[in-house]
Amino acid sequence: MGNEGSKLKGLIIDKNAVEVNDFWALYNAESPTLCNEEGGGGQLLSIFKGEILVKGQLWVAQGPMERAIKNLMIYRHPYILKYMSTWEQSGQKHLATERVRPLSDVLAQQSDIQVCLGLRTILCSLIFLIEKALARHLNICTQSIYVTDKGSWRLAGFEYVWKAKELNKQLLELAHSFRQPLAIDAANIEHGLEQFAFATLCEQILAKSGDSNTSTAATPHVQEFRDYCSIHLKHQSTELRPKLSAVLLHPYFNHEFVIIHSFLFELPLKSVQERQQFFSTLIERLRCFDEQVVASQLASDLLSRMVLLDPTAQHSVTPFVLRTKSENGAASLFSPQTYVEYLLPHVLKMFRLRDAQIRLILLDYFMEYVRLLSDEQLLTEILPHLQLGMNDTNDVLVAKTLRCLADLVPILGAATVLGGDRRRCFSDGRPHAAVSSESTAQWTEPRSITPLMNGSAVDAVDYMVSGSPLPVENNAAPMSLRLSPDGGEDDKSLANLNEKPLELGGSADSNSDSADSSTSSAAHEQTLVNDEEEAWSDWEHTDELQRLHVKQQEALDELNLSNVETQSSTSTQATQPSIADSFRTACSSVSTATTTAKATAVNSPPQSQHKFIDDLSALDIQVQLTTPSNTTESAEFDFFKDMEPVIETKSTLPANDSEVVQIDASRFAASASGATGHDIDGEADLGWGHDDDEDDVVWGNDAEPANVSS
Repeated sequence: MGNEGSKLKGLIIDKNAVEVNDFWALYNAESPTLCNEEGGGGQLLSIFKGEILVKGQLWVAQGPMERAIKNLMIYRHPYILKYMSTWEQSGQKHLATERVRPLSDVLAQQSDIQVCLGLRTILCSLIFLIEKALARHLNICTQSIYVTDKGSWRLAGFEYVWKAKELNKQLLELAHSFRQPLAIDAANIEHGLEQFAFATLCEQILAKSGDSNTSTAATPHVQEFRDYCSIHLKHQSTELRPKLSAVLLHPYFNHEFVIIHSFLFELPLKSVQERQQFFSTLIERLRCFDEQVVASQLASDLLSRMVLLDPTAQHSVTPFVLRTKSENGAASLFSPQTYVEYLLPHVLKMFRLRDAQIRLILLDYFMEYVRLLSDEQLLTEILPHLQLGMNDTNDVLVAKTLRCLADLVPILGAATVLGGDRRRCFSDGRPHAAVSSESTAQWTEPRSITPLMNGSAVDAVDYMVSGSPLPVENNAAPMSLRLSPDGGEDDKSLANLNEKPLELGGSADSNSDSADSSTSSAAHEQTLVNDEEEAWSDWEHTDELQRLHVKQQEALDELNLSNVETQSSTSTQATQPSIADSFRTACSSVSTATTTAKATAVNSPPQSQHKFIDDLSALDIQVQLTTPSNTTESAEFDFFKDMEPVIETKSTLPANDSEVVQIDASRFAASASGATGHDIDGEADLGWGHDDDEDDVVWGNDAEPANVSS
């Protein structure tokens, strides 16, 4: 068969034997030179080491190990122990097969459905061997059956296999001492010995599984099959014993779950129409069984290459298999616990495959199973294979791989997924809103922290983009007065305003500027208090309103000087407009100027088309991390620039004349009155003076009074 006598290189064999009999010793092994069916890693094998000397006339012509190797190389079937390689070392024959364990070691852990599927597997292998290959198996018993790691049963014991034409009564007598005693027919004739042996095997296994597993009765037609074995398969007349192919038609081997399992196993032999009909109803049929049973027996079949690449299965089966049940009871087959135990190992193995179509399907359902993996599994079994997919020439594969890598970033971190040196290239430019969570709990609409610059009050409402919300008018609790921007330490002034309300009604004969000024100041403070009780704003908004009000107040003061009599006859409310009126007046003037400018622009011919300025400094959302050392001005907008005091001087002189500043010395002279009421500011005994001539300081009574000309 091409690999006879070829020893596997780098084969690692365990020291402890799994099974030892008169013919060989069974060991577990691993070959790094062979690849698993799922791809990647060494393949797990079983090594049969034959004994050098075997007694018995049956093995004079050929030893049991040589006969077993020869027959396994000839008779190939999916349910027969799979031959891998053979070689001779130190006078011993070595046989390498797929990884298996003796049935006697695992029979106690087999469920009722596993027993049913196992017996059907052995029956199918015997049908092939006897009716198709025209061979005879002289020792059908539990010692001739092995179980793979996936739980599938395999027929072995091929040292007892002869061709049908070679079988005679003398050969049966020589093999009598090596055969299982319970499997030997009393008549000891050539015809019907396999039926008798198989019936004995079924009775033994069903009896053991029934004692260890109380749920055996859940499999239908169990008792009927046991009666069938004892009555028909062990019939005294060998001519009345049915063929093994007829036994396969018994209801015990044809209930719903067994039919599904057999169809999936024989999928390559089915036509396209049969596959479409089978896959369209498969999920609904599987819902009738326990998910643990379905996952344990059909996980490898449902995730096989033939199923994943079938167009009908991709639409009707794969989404329900690769997805897990959600809390609301989704239509998927398996819960997360069952998925992790039975399906996830197959998914991890398939991730090592170099098949583009299989990888694309796994990437489509990546988020369904990646959340079930640990960080260690993601680092060792998922991430390296995703990074390998980045180098592929298939654009679709690379695109889906990138999306899956993005899903891994929140789990493993960008440094682990991308690697390399990383640095911070972007900064957080959001304003730090100092709003407590308690006060914002009842606010639902966003409110702007800073006012809209160079805009009207109506337009400002549409540009509330900050995260600071507005209070709901219906449910808003009464708010206390906001403190002034400097911290509001002067609580006494606020208390005085509340205790002594201002008299807003001015007398008709008040003609002095001080009366108008005091009335204006009082109205100004009262307006501020009222405005703060209604709704408070931030500092910048308040400062802008104050500047507008000061300019408006100066204009009103000049108007009051010219029309004192007219102003005294009007009400105080008309004389002292509120801050809101001043703000509306200022905004209306700005709006009028803007409208005039727009009208001029419309009437005038267009000078040039609008040109896009590709300058980041023109954006109001730019963030500058550091200020260049060669510049002196600040990189950020100075929000407190408008709070600097502005000293305005009124000049009546022509523009070309120099301004002369007159200083009233009486404003700076220290004045005091004694008990007699006379001024004593001319006396120098309480202060100190400076002699301009001698350029020294004279203390005490020697100081001369300073003559300041007014």
